[in-house]
Amino acid sequence: MRPFKAKQFNFKNVIKANIGDAHAMGQRPITFIRQVIACVSLPSLMEGPGIPEDVRQHAADILKGCGGGSAGSYSQSTGVELIRKHVAEFIEKRDGVPSNPEDICLSGGASESIRVGYRSTIIFHSSIPMLCRMS
Repeated sequence: MRPFKAKQFNFKNVIKANIGDAHAMGQRPITFIRQVIACVSLPSLMEGPGIPEDVRQHAADILKGCGGGSAGSYSQSTGVELIRKHVAEFIEKRDGVPSNPEDICLSGGASESIRVGYRSTIIFHSSIPMLCRMS
C-alpha cells in the first residue's frame, strides 16, 4: 500500500459553504426573523412590550396557517402553506417568473433536500423495471 500524499492547492484556507451557516461566514443575525421565530414559538411574547407591530402581524399570520394555531402541530409534508405562498411570491419578485406554492417543498436545509431528492431518484429508477414488468 502506497502512503497517502496530500495534494497542494493554490489557496490558504477552505470555506465550508456546504453547511449553510451564514453566521459562521460573517453574516450578522437578522433581528426581525429572530423576533418572528420567537413569537411563533412562544405566542405570549406578542402581548409584551418591545415587539414591533410588523413582527406581531407576521407571527400571528404564521400561527393562523398552522394546524390548531400552534407551530408545534404537524403541517403538510411539503411545509406550511402560508410560508410556501410567501416563498413563491419572493421567487416571482426576485426572478420575474411565475411560481406556484404547490410546486414548492420546504425542508430542514439544503443537505436534507439533496438527500430526499437523491433517495427519490434512486427509488424512482429502481422501480422502473418493476413498472415495465407490470405493463
